[in-house]
Amino acid sequence: MKYKNNYKYNRGIFDSGIDIITGEIDCKGNRFGFVRSERGDVFVGSNSLFGARHGDTVRVLITDDRPSSRGNGRRREGRVIEILEKNPMGIVGTVVFRDNDYFVLPDDKHFGDSLEIIALAGASEHDKVVIDLVTTAAVDKARVLYVLGRADEIGIDVKSVIASHNLRTEFPSDVTAQAESYGDRIDEKEASAPYRRDFRDKIIFTIDGADSKDFDDAVSIERTADGYKLGVYIADVAQYVTDRSPLDREALLRGTSVYLADRVIPMLPETLSNGLCSLNEGEDRLVLAAVIELDCVGNRVNAEICEGVIRSYARLTYTGVQAMLDGDDKLREKFAAVVPSLEIMKELALKRIGLRKKRGSIDFDLTESEIKFDEFGHVSDIAKKQRLLSMQIIEEFMILANCAVAEKFNRISKMPFVYRVHERPSAEKIDALNDYLDAVGVRLSCPICPVPSQVANLLERVPEELSTAVSKVTLRAMQKADYQPINKGHFGLAEEYYCHFTSPIRRYPDLAIHRIIKAYLRGGFKAVSKYRDFVDDAAKKSSKAERVAQDCERKVDDFKKAEYMSHRIGQRYSGIISSVTDFGFFVELDNSAEGLVRMNTLPPAASFDAKRMCINCGRAAFRLGDKVNIIVEKVEGDRIDFLLA
Repeated sequence: MKYKNNYKYNRGIFDSGIDIITGEIDCKGNRFGFVRSERGDVFVGSNSLFGARHGDTVRVLITDDRPSSRGNGRRREGRVIEILEKNPMGIVGTVVFRDNDYFVLPDDKHFGDSLEIIALAGASEHDKVVIDLVTTAAVDKARVLYVLGRADEIGIDVKSVIASHNLRTEFPSDVTAQAESYGDRIDEKEASAPYRRDFRDKIIFTIDGADSKDFDDAVSIERTADGYKLGVYIADVAQYVTDRSPLDREALLRGTSVYLADRVIPMLPETLSNGLCSLNEGEDRLVLAAVIELDCVGNRVNAEICEGVIRSYARLTYTGVQAMLDGDDKLREKFAAVVPSLEIMKELALKRIGLRKKRGSIDFDLTESEIKFDEFGHVSDIAKKQRLLSMQIIEEFMILANCAVAEKFNRISKMPFVYRVHERPSAEKIDALNDYLDAVGVRLSCPICPVPSQVANLLERVPEELSTAVSKVTLRAMQKADYQPINKGHFGLAEEYYCHFTSPIRRYPDLAIHRIIKAYLRGGFKAVSKYRDFVDDAAKKSSKAERVAQDCERKVDDFKKAEYMSHRIGQRYSGIISSVTDFGFFVELDNSAEGLVRMNTLPPAASFDAKRMCINCGRAAFRLGDKVNIIVEKVEGDRIDFLLA
């Protein structure tokens, strides 16, 4: 879609030096917007949007570029000349009746506060609906596409998030037909193929959460004369999700499984994800194996990647394994055959953790939330998940396998592959971090082009009373990891080679490289040269799908935490200031719920100090990382408001 309004559209003119920027537009209704790009933000007025709406990817012609009057960079204005991609998100809202007409109140205020409805499609007041925007006389109005349910029904919050993110919840018939065509048992002819190794005589087991239903990784270990031999066995999903088949096309569209508080939207049909591909206890399963040899210190010395077949000896849980490592006699007796393996795994994992820290791996110790429900679907409890050593063992072994696979195939010249990349933070963000450190009186700084160990060392040397705040600011200075067809290493893990190999049931990039690895193992480089364009497409689509899934998961968690806190209005809690803005500060409670103390509820003298990341109130100051007492004031949707106690 190209717009030629108010200027001469001429490709030759653009090629000769006129400034054009591509980015995603962030706007409120059809009033104005900002195009966010790597080159900074560009303001676009209402008369220059030309049909672009929030979330669209656009090209903008720069019409004004001058130094900011505030002395902090440049003020740039532009007009939209092309909409490259429409925002794929759905627009969800609540129907209201007022002034003898129906309106919809969008959940996402980027699309406006209130829109007149021109087509109800059977909706009535208080219905939660999905709408389409219709522009009439330069004013946005709404057409109802379909009704999700009543605004107050249980679970409508999750339905709304799913609809607003356009998540695919049903599998097309050809996809389910292909999945069901494989049956529920592996093909014995395939299991005994000469290119597959038979690992069924080894003590191999899975360790996952108690509620897990799909098991895509299993492990084994043995002590050797020189150290250890670790086996990491990953479900051979690529054996069934064949190139460009209905299953493959659907998996690429989804990109990832989405784990919501009360449900999972899988990347693959359950016939495969919970059945034939899942490494279920006592069942023969096809795998891709990474057999890794390590010395007695824990350094990786060799790795072999091969196709194989296993039979999981036991399905273990994180809590069960932790109990056994802590000395639970009953469990140790029940799983006597695996206890020796668990002890060796603990020994190796602790060595690997030590090596990773020595190398400069950055550990921000991020906590996840655990949300529990009663039999009626109401939130009964929320808490921070405990990080057990049993979880760290599996985490270390998966990192080890991912590194081994990435390095092995990166060393093959021109090998098409999908890497997990975490790039070095930008100089601008490190500058901002150093400004903050200086402002809060920390006599430390981070080099403009840091190596991981320098960031890790900074975090270790920060005074304890500021460690939480500095960790948060440092985390915000980091780049976001994504998928790329070129290896650039993983800054956060301090690894030169990294990929995602261990979760092909729930992540498309893992499935993509499994397909390439299998083709290479069977047919050499000639067999994989056809995947050169495929890896670029898979990396881009998977990165985008991951961002959508993360946003969706975070949004549902926010709704469920808000639901829980809505029954605790007026109650007093202690928490840590997790973010400071010009409109107030956010406080995270011990139970992981987060709410806003608004600026207008603070003393009149309150002012925001962006450099110090704090709000000054005369003699008192509220800083990132400070502990405060709050009272729950109100809850609206997914937003929680606190008052300072």
